[in-house]
Amino acid sequence: MTHPYDPRRLLKQISNSLLRALFARHGVLRDLPWESFSEAKVEPVLAAWQALPDDKRREIQVALQDIHALADGRALKICLEEIQRRWSHRTWEFTSLTGRHDKALWAYLEFPDAFRQAALFARADALEGGRYWVKRNSLPRGPFAVDRGHVSGLERELHDHYWPTEMRGEHCRVEHYDRGNGAQYFYAYLDDWPDKRLVFTDGGELEPRSERFAFSNVFVFDPEEGSLELVAKGGAAAHLVLQQAFCRSVLGLEVGPAEPLRPAYRLDMLLQPGFAFVTDPADRIAQVFLRCVRIGSATVAGHAVDYLEMKFSAETELAAVVESIRHCVDQAGGDAAVRRATFELVFLPDAEQCAKRMSFSVTVPSTCNLKSKPEELRLVGERCLQLWGITDA
Repeated sequence: MTHPYDPRRLLKQISNSLLRALFARHGVLRDLPWESFSEAKVEPVLAAWQALPDDKRREIQVALQDIHALADGRALKICLEEIQRRWSHRTWEFTSLTGRHDKALWAYLEFPDAFRQAALFARADALEGGRYWVKRNSLPRGPFAVDRGHVSGLERELHDHYWPTEMRGEHCRVEHYDRGNGAQYFYAYLDDWPDKRLVFTDGGELEPRSERFAFSNVFVFDPEEGSLELVAKGGAAAHLVLQQAFCRSVLGLEVGPAEPLRPAYRLDMLLQPGFAFVTDPADRIAQVFLRCVRIGSATVAGHAVDYLEMKFSAETELAAVVESIRHCVDQAGGDAAVRRATFELVFLPDAEQCAKRMSFSVTVPSTCNLKSKPEELRLVGERCLQLWGITDA
């Protein structure tokens, strides 16, 4: 997770060479004596930035805020995924940069389209599990292609839903993005009710201004999984109408209320005495650790708790881990079961690099954060889950 946006702190975290390239891209501060500044000497840069004309100063501000937002672990993984998919021959340049903010700024300068899409994907992924996030996974699976007709059809459906009843959404624009892992993202922007807010003019005066701001819905369809994820305000009834609008316009289907999520993952095999982490030799995995499990509906000291979490060190033998989990579940009784597990893969080191590691979590019935990993690592993780019997997909 990134720290709150602080311009001075941010400038200190970016290499001068990349910072210089950012200002040059926006046509300013070319005459600044960059060679004379140490990496941590940001006061002259900050002062020169503050002295820029208002429009240029705000332009740089927006760019740096975007770079700060993308310098997050989840967002950088998605950014790398996009670069690997489109320009794999330049992946090494991204991975060779050591700082998170340097990576984000380099992507902004070299691949602005990938930067923008990574920011969108990361923002959507971050909403997963939030208050307005819902999912159904009972839709048909199979090959899927999106054309302009699907997009315009969804725009009409959303207009016809919001405008007659709520007097907003008169204008709707849907933008479609094809993510490298096969998921199809649809961002729907609609004009909201008019609102009056206080704003500062260019002259520094405070005045009320009435505007029609935009609100958004996000649809994520995964044709391999047959799932539709939706982020939109409202309750179950509103979510159903939006799901129906999407399925009708994009999939050509009439759907009713969503069935309960079909279990995609199961973790009961972690209770089996002979359980072992089988891996494919081609994946070059040296070790696998079970780092953490969450047991739901447990009882501790005679009191019911929502869940009990157990964490394990790398030194703990797998057999001991399994026995501890079984004992805890048996003691809890009732419907206690393993609801979540976090795994860590340690890969064999390359000739010139240290061993890489990847952690990921599975939550029953249908949640796994592997989709946020780079494509190559995601596929390794999915193969492991199949070999361990946690999923059949």
